[in-house]
Amino acid sequence: MTIRVLAVADSDSYLKWACATLDRLGPVDDPDLDRSAVLVKTPIAPTTGQIAAAVAGSSVVRPAVLPVSELAAKVRSTTPDIVVIAATGPVAEVVARAVVAAAGERRPALVTGLPGMALPATPEGTGWRRWCDAFVVHSRREVTAYREAFATHGVAPAIPLAHLPFLERTATSLGAEPVKRVVFAAQAKVPDNRPDRVELLDRLARLAEEVEVIVKLRARKGERQTHNEAFPYDELWDAEHERLGHRSDALRFVDGPMAEWLQAGTALMTVSSTAAMESLALGLSTVILDDFGVTTELLNEPFAGSGCVMSVADAAAAFRAGGPAPDPEWLDDNYLHTTESELPATVRELAERRAAGTLTPLTEVKPWLRSRYLRMAAQMYLPKPAYDAIRLSTRPVRLLFQDRKA
Repeated sequence: MTIRVLAVADSDSYLKWACATLDRLGPVDDPDLDRSAVLVKTPIAPTTGQIAAAVAGSSVVRPAVLPVSELAAKVRSTTPDIVVIAATGPVAEVVARAVVAAAGERRPALVTGLPGMALPATPEGTGWRRWCDAFVVHSRREVTAYREAFATHGVAPAIPLAHLPFLERTATSLGAEPVKRVVFAAQAKVPDNRPDRVELLDRLARLAEEVEVIVKLRARKGERQTHNEAFPYDELWDAEHERLGHRSDALRFVDGPMAEWLQAGTALMTVSSTAAMESLALGLSTVILDDFGVTTELLNEPFAGSGCVMSVADAAAAFRAGGPAPDPEWLDDNYLHTTESELPATVRELAERRAAGTLTPLTEVKPWLRSRYLRMAAQMYLPKPAYDAIRLSTRPVRLLFQDRKA
């Protein structure tokens, strides 16, 4: 039985996760797996450069970019058994319902997940994905957290434990060499305010007096990301470095795949980026910054107890002493576990249920936030002038664009 798997993504980080997840379902040349991926057009659709970076190293060469109105034809022509929906919450729900509507009586199984570390399990994150047949997680802690979170919505999808697909554990540690370069992995959401981000740049520039510091950006000016970035680091640096007393070349700003920068002699520093797990998997010195605290808002609480949480100033001393030593039990309980991925078996089981017609009808699950769902559906289905006209029209119509729970 050939299992046809279609991945639908909406942004750079979700596309990266989707492509890597497809590859991890089995050998790339497995004749029993037919895998493909597409991008659905949204306001956060990646640029050509971001697409190239996201698919780098995967078997996906160039995914087609489709408006959601054309996704139905894709589903009908390819008749997938499994659709991996790799998208932000409201987009994911619009795509799920479009896929099911197009498929007819025997819908494909719907698999979804989050790209990277996904703690805490929030009511919104699970609410937008209550329709899924399976939700992929990447750590033992996530299994428990998401099973409980979905239960509060009255649903119980499969929760297969997999590996973050871009992690590669190596027998030889790249961290054996002294640290000559520090790569700071930037994030769009944390810290979320200008003063903290400027302060962080100042501290990184002071660290650069001892070792080369590279700020690895998620996107360049004008490029959209999964999450909007209000204060891009490169723009803040251009505006503030003179006031802070630093040369313009004290910090180097780069983009592209993170893997290009995780080399021997490199340490990684971040507030909470999943890139930290990539670095730890390679045995590189890795620091989770606590300069602004360890909180749910900063998304760095999952790293508590890892042995890698410290300030920029303390990190400099740690690098001189050989780097922080991560806790082995923490690594196994979180994202560097050695359990064989449960996702391939889950996919096979769902494909069999789809063939037997025993999947639960999606119509039994209502949209999460009705108004926001309608707003996203309108934005994805309508031409921009038509969407703008509706959004700015009379008050009764505008009420549909105000968030309230369905």
